[in-house]
Amino acid sequence: MFDPITCYNPEMLAFPMLAQQFAETGTLDPLGFYLILDWKASRARTRHRSRLAVIGGNFSAAVSMIAADLHAATEPEQKLGLLLTRWGFRLPTATAILAVLCPNTFTVYDIRVCNALNDFHELRDMKWSPRAWQEYQRFVIAVRNASPQGLSLRDCDRWLWGENKRETLLKELAEVG
Repeated sequence: MFDPITCYNPEMLAFPMLAQQFAETGTLDPLGFYLILDWKASRARTRHRSRLAVIGGNFSAAVSMIAADLHAATEPEQKLGLLLTRWGFRLPTATAILAVLCPNTFTVYDIRVCNALNDFHELRDMKWSPRAWQEYQRFVIAVRNASPQGLSLRDCDRWLWGENKRETLLKELAEVG
């Protein structure tokens, strides 16, 4: 399903196909799901693979179960709650998965975006609750409000991430003169 160029640039090439497949069929391709895990945190992908294989019997079965759970969940809050509680993901990875599958509703919770917003760092460690959902919703609003108007939610996230990356690079260059 995914050629080498698609694997090189999954965000632009694979993720739209995954989102469409999920929207139309409620299913997820195991390689596509693994690409999401790799994209968010390549260093943790094998840990997630092993952990999910234990939960589901094998990785492919777990991905099928995750897709079924997410497809059956009717509300965004339920989708995020499932990934955090039943499937044991932390907020950054759970939101990355959902940002791929539901890009108009979810944005990636990321430390660079928190740094750009100068807020929301404590959200990472909150236990799942109605308050955590409210804080995540406040995060989404802040992402939209801190970015140029007219951008998609995902592009707002990219803009803030890039802004923080640029500022970091400029500070590092200033240190060496």
